[in-house]
Amino acid sequence: MKRITHALLPALALLAGHAAGAERLTLNIAYQDAGFPALIDKSGVLQGAPYDVKWVLLTGPAANLSALYGKAIDLGHMGDTSLTIEQANAREPWTAQNAPLKIVAGWRNDYSKQFSRLITAVRTSAHIDSPKDLAGHTWAYNYGGYNHAQYLGSLVKAGLTEQAIKPIKFNDGASSAAAFVSGQTDVYSGDLGAILPAINKGQAKVLLTDQDTGIPALGVWTTRSDVIADPQKDQALQDYFARLSHYWAWHQAHQAEATEVLQSTLKLTPERAAYEYNVRGGAFRPFDNTLLDAEQHVADTLLEGGAIKRKVDVRLGFDGRYNNAQQAVPVKEVP
Repeated sequence: MKRITHALLPALALLAGHAAGAERLTLNIAYQDAGFPALIDKSGVLQGAPYDVKWVLLTGPAANLSALYGKAIDLGHMGDTSLTIEQANAREPWTAQNAPLKIVAGWRNDYSKQFSRLITAVRTSAHIDSPKDLAGHTWAYNYGGYNHAQYLGSLVKAGLTEQAIKPIKFNDGASSAAAFVSGQTDVYSGDLGAILPAINKGQAKVLLTDQDTGIPALGVWTTRSDVIADPQKDQALQDYFARLSHYWAWHQAHQAEATEVLQSTLKLTPERAAYEYNVRGGAFRPFDNTLLDAEQHVADTLLEGGAIKRKVDVRLGFDGRYNNAQQAVPVKEVP
């Protein structure tokens, strides 16, 4: 890294002092596949960090949420609407004082339909040509995350309730996609990449994208309120997100290397690896009013459509304290 901003020097000093006088701090960070940790390692952006990062592989948002609640991890990977659904299903309403989880970073690729992150797809053999035709069909989805929100938003878009279809819930998106690709369900909501071969072979087609359902579709890291209340972990996360600000430029400038890492780590076809390279690019997205208003609109739409049963204040689930750290290093300054 060519430059560290002055704003980060106090944080680094605190971390260095902690490392010298006590056991070295470790951040336990979960991701839903091994691809991203491998890319971060290849980019070198965490080299020299005054703390260790232990990557934990947890497939699906439900597993990440469970690990967060169980204090097994410090950051969990999921979609931006995960805490909207979590709030709606909570036993007690969330408040500024009791909200247990916070989304602290979010990112995504561009918003072109070619690289849509979220889709609702149908098997061509099911003869579903519009959202209103979804009634009565089997539908694969997984709990939590933006895949779940895409499913609920698609129901609202179609003017349907779960009673009007045959929903099949899975623990993670990979299992949901596998069921759809194998012909066990007629409809699927989730990641486009997981069913890309079926789309390209004409066995399935995209009916709705995240643009249709209005979901910002950020990949996010979520933490617990007690983690960011811990001064040592808070300072480590400030540094962690500043270092990761370098990653997006490295990704863009090293397409061949990044694609090869994805292909070899995840055992992908060249076609799928090329898609994953594009969809995993992008940049951190600051938590400004434009984003939070869009997230609130999704929550309100789900409530109005009967997909969730409780009014949700999305701002209770977002914490922008790391916005400046995520933008601290100009993206052109690549290692």
